[in-house]
Amino acid sequence: MLPSSQPVQEELGERNVVDAGQEYARQNSILLSEGGESLRFSPNNWRLRFGLPEEGSGKFLDLDFDALAQRVTGEQRLDITSAQSPIPRTSLPSESSPATGGSGFR
Repeated sequence: MLPSSQPVQEELGERNVVDAGQEYARQNSILLSEGGESLRFSPNNWRLRFGLPEEGSGKFLDLDFDALAQRVTGEQRLDITSAQSPIPRTSLPSESSPATGGSGFR
């Protein structure tokens, strides 16, 4: 049997890491909506991102994964849509507010 080329080995390693992240989600009753994306940020450490099927999209599960130990070392849920939505007008100070130099009285 011939040894696999480096790119093939890297792709298999990435696939194994994504599969491990999906298994982690399944074991923790987290429903995923999309296949995972992965980024290797050191030889044994990966960051995985999976879409979550909750209403409104833009929700993701980020996992930090140690490939050497074969375990998740961190978990974070992100809501990208809320970070990009504008601030509601009702939360801005009014022109008569002390925060804008007004007296606060009308």
